[in-house]
Amino acid sequence: SSIFINIGLYVLVGMMLKQTRIPELLINVIKPYQLPAPILASVMIFATAFPTAFTGASGIFILAVGGVVYDELRRAGAGRQLSLATTAMSGSLGVVLNPCLLIVVVAALNKEVTTTELYGWGFWVFIMSACLFTLVVCKSEGNWKPRPIQGAFGQSVAQLRPLIPYVFMAMVVIFAIWIILGLRFNEYSAPMILPLVMMALVALDAGKHNREAGETRASAFWTRNMAAASDSAVHIGALLGLIGFTLCLGGILERSDIVVELFPEDLTSPWVAMAIIVVMLTLIGMVMDPFGAVVLVSATVAQPAIQIGIDPVHFWVVCLVAFELGYLSPPVALNHLLTRQVVGETEVLAAERTGAVWHRYERLLLPLVVMIPTLLATGFIPMLFYAL
Repeated sequence: SSIFINIGLYVLVGMMLKQTRIPELLINVIKPYQLPAPILASVMIFATAFPTAFTGASGIFILAVGGVVYDELRRAGAGRQLSLATTAMSGSLGVVLNPCLLIVVVAALNKEVTTTELYGWGFWVFIMSACLFTLVVCKSEGNWKPRPIQGAFGQSVAQLRPLIPYVFMAMVVIFAIWIILGLRFNEYSAPMILPLVMMALVALDAGKHNREAGETRASAFWTRNMAAASDSAVHIGALLGLIGFTLCLGGILERSDIVVELFPEDLTSPWVAMAIIVVMLTLIGMVMDPFGAVVLVSATVAQPAIQIGIDPVHFWVVCLVAFELGYLSPPVALNHLLTRQVVGETEVLAAERTGAVWHRYERLLLPLVVMIPTLLATGFIPMLFYAL
C-alpha cells in the first residue's frame, strides 16, 4: 500500500520543482556554449534522466519541466518534431536509474533480484540508449558542431553560483533528517525525504528577487506550495486512476490465460523464449501503465522465463526497457500525450504539416529508432555470455 502513497509523493515533488527556478538555472549553465540543436537535445536527454528517476519516472517530470525543455530547444533552432521527441523521451529514459520507484516495485514483488543489481545494470542500459539517441540525432539533423562564445567556460562557471545555495540547502535537509531521525537517503526513503527537500528549496527560491512586489517570503512560500499541492491533486487522481484500470486489465489477462497461451510451458530454448518475451513485454507496455504491467508480468511470465534459463536480473532489465518503449509507442504513448498537454495542440499539429516523412513524424519515429535497437541489444547480447 505504501507504493501508492510514494507515487503521490513523487508527483508532489515534480509539481514543487515546477514552482522553482531550478530548471531555468540549470539550463543557464549550458547556454554560453551555444550548442546546436542536435547536441543540445542530447545534453537534455542525459541531464533530465536523473531528475526523471527522482520523480518516480511516472511522466510527472514532463508536466513539471517539459515546457522549459521544449522552449529551450526551439530557441536553439531545433525543429518542432525534434523538440517534441526530446521532451517526450526526457520523461522515460530515467526509468532504469536510482531511485526510480518502478524498480523498487519490481524488487518487492520478485525476491530473485535486488534494487542494487537492477540500478547497476540499468545505468549502463541508459548510457547505451542515450548515446544511440545522440548518434541518430546528429546523423539525421547535421550541424552538430558547437560554436561557443568567447569565454564560455568562465560564463558557465559563473552560472553555477546561483545553484550553490540550492545544493547546500538540499544537503543540509538530507543530513538533518539523517541526524535527527536516523533515516538515510536511498531508493526506499527518497519518496519521504524529497518532499521535505523541495519545501526547503521552494522557501529558498522565494527570495526578494523572485517574488511579486509587496509579497513576503512567507506568502510566496505558501502560495507556491498551495499551487503545487493543487496541481498534484489533479495529477495524482489521474495517475492512480490509470494504474487502477491497468491493474484490472492485468487481472483479466491473467485469469483469461491469454498470456500463458502466448508463452507456452513447453518452451525449452532461452533464445526463443527471449524473442517471445521481447514482443510480449513491448505489447504489454504499449497498453498498460508500467506499475500495473509489473504486477501482471510478475504473476505470469517471470517465473516460467527464469525456469527456462533466463537470468532474473536480465529478464527484469529487459522488462524495464520494454516499458520505456511502451511509454513512447502508440496506441497509448503516454509520454507523447503528456508532451502534447504541456506544449499545446497547436504546436503538435503545426509540426506535422511540412517536410519529408521522417521530419513530419520524427516525434514518433525517433524514440522508436532509438529504443527498439536498445531493447534488442539488451535482450539478446547478454545471452551470448550465459545461454549458449
